[in-house]
Parts: sequence; structure tokens; C-alpha cells
Amino acid sequence: MTKHSSLTTEQMACVYAWLAQLFSRERDDESLVLLQSSEMAEWFAVLKGEPSLEAQVLLLEEKIAALKVREDATLELAADFCSLFLMSDQHAALPYSSAYLKDTPDNGVIRQLLSEAGMQVSDAFSESADHLAIFIELLSHLHFSLAEAGQRYQQIDALRKDTLVGLLRWLPEFATQCRRYDDFGFYGALSQLLLAVVRLDNQT
Repeated sequence: MTKHSSLTTEQMACVYAWLAQLFSRERDDESLVLLQSSEMAEWFAVLKGEPSLEAQVLLLEEKIAALKVREDATLELAADFCSLFLMSDQHAALPYSSAYLKDTPDNGVIRQLLSEAGMQVSDAFSESADHLAIFIELLSHLHFSLAEAGQRYQQIDALRKDTLVGLLRWLPEFATQCRRYDDFGFYGALSQLLLAVVRLDNQT
């Protein structure tokens, strides 16, 4: 079923770029201040204008508000990131497609999609190509490209759809693990928002 989104292609690109950054590395003091800023509140208000994202954004805002009273918030959030995404797969939510598609590894698929989009994994990013942030960054790039695609629109949109299909093969399980094992709940809420965004994108 095709659904109309209230978010523009450029706004979707920005949402994906922001989410990719949050899932790629730990937050520092400066980024926590930004999360709690009036600028982010305005951005969240835009996202809440899309009905299918409102509940997830409200939950994330609740967790961001809780960070203000969390002792040693930066260190504790870094510890959450490490235990969820960098440790073993026991009581964790590893952000790699290969952790969930063990019988059908996805590395070749994402590398092919990146190649077709004219992208490659930066040497500065030390993770493998099947990392969640790579999928999200690719979707951001494709949405920015769609905004000025011209005659290549159908080709780029087909890449977007293929990327969404590949991501949705394992993202729901990842989001469930995030919610289950993130005691504080910031990354659990963030994963629920990501899943809602991807499902919205897949319907439009």
C-alpha cells in the first residue's frame, strides 16, 4: 500500500543522516547539548507532524529529558552504546546485518548497492560494510539524490527501494533487541524511531 508522507525528500534525507550519526559512534558532551537544544525541539516538532512517527518521537523526547537528570550522562550513555553495540551478542543488539541473517550474509548486497549509488565506505569508518549506519547513510544519500535526480529518478528510487527491502530483513529484530537490552532506553527509543521511519519510507 502506497502512503503519502508529510516529510519532504530532503527532510527524509536529513532524518537518515542524523540517525546514521547517532548509531555510528558514542555521544560526547557537545552532541548531548545539541540533543537537548531548542533547535532539536523544533526538528522533533516537524517529525511529530507525521502521524506514523509521533509516538516514537515523543518516547525519544522523554528519554532525552531523562538524560538531563542522569548522573554522568555522557559517560553512562557511552557505556550503553558500548554494551549494546560493541560487545558480544549476548544481551546486546549488534548493529550488523550479518548478526541476524546468518544463513544469508548481506555484505555483498550492501556493497553492490553502495557501488550502484556511487558510494564507498570511508576509511575513517572502522566498521564492516553491513553496519547499520552504512545502510542509513546510503538511504540519506539516495534521498538527497532523488531531490535533484531528473532523468535518473527511477534508477535512484529503485536503489532506495532495494536498500529498504534489505534493511527491513533484519531491522525489526535489531530494534526489538535494542528495546529489550537498553535499560535506560535512549537507544531503544532511537531504534523504534528508525524502524518507524524506514517503514514509512517503504510505504511511500
